[in-house]
Amino acid sequence: MIKRRLVEFGVICLVLTWVPWGVLGVLGADLDEGVGMLVFALAAAGPSLAGLVMWLVHRERRRVVRRSLVWPVAAVVLGALPPLAATALTGNLPALPDHAASVVAGAGGILGATAYTFLAGPVSEEFGWRGYVQPRLRAYFGPLGTVGILGTAWGVWHLPLYFLNGTGQHDDGLFTQEGLTFFLELFPLTLVMLFVSERLRGGVPAAILLHAAWNLTEELVPPLGAGVWLEVLVLTAVAAALLPSWTAVGRRRRVTA
Repeated sequence: MIKRRLVEFGVICLVLTWVPWGVLGVLGADLDEGVGMLVFALAAAGPSLAGLVMWLVHRERRRVVRRSLVWPVAAVVLGALPPLAATALTGNLPALPDHAASVVAGAGGILGATAYTFLAGPVSEEFGWRGYVQPRLRAYFGPLGTVGILGTAWGVWHLPLYFLNGTGQHDDGLFTQEGLTFFLELFPLTLVMLFVSERLRGGVPAAILLHAAWNLTEELVPPLGAGVWLEVLVLTAVAAALLPSWTAVGRRRRVTA
């Protein structure tokens, strides 16, 4: 049952995302304005829309989010720490205030930057990845299996962006250190999101908050040069530090049983 539902989700998600992106690529549409921008944005919401379709069709129970200040703080800190630490370690931090100010101004000010940060990625993806797929994978494959499968699916879903002119991924290039580190960091990032959303019971809101903190920090203080590898190392270290908590939970459950 779980596998079949996940396959259904995957098909719906890819149809909602890859088909429109493919059409935009063939037509060479402008992604910065007009119809092209609207179609691109709607297609980017494929994971969350697919999760919504699955919930509506199968009427499955949704998880309750824990009321706490722990997971919001943890989500922001864990999301912002790796890119911030990587930039600080390379010594580029003092030179970035002007860059951050230009990013905020280009997004239409603080409100515009905040709205874009939450909508472009966090809200458009996490109701699907962390809301629908993740708990079902974890129930069937466990934490590490979930990280491997979901991290791979998350990366594959992003692949068309590297061939779509006008996207940040296309500008970075697929066969570059930026392209390689982008895919490598999805696995430890998946584990960190698993921790805040399920271990701390922050659910989808925690995943959205962490995703937004990560994206915003990378935009405001982007790691440059060797910093992209430092970011992967810091993120991997954070994920490794969080992993034993899952082992401890598993031991407590076995003892209780």
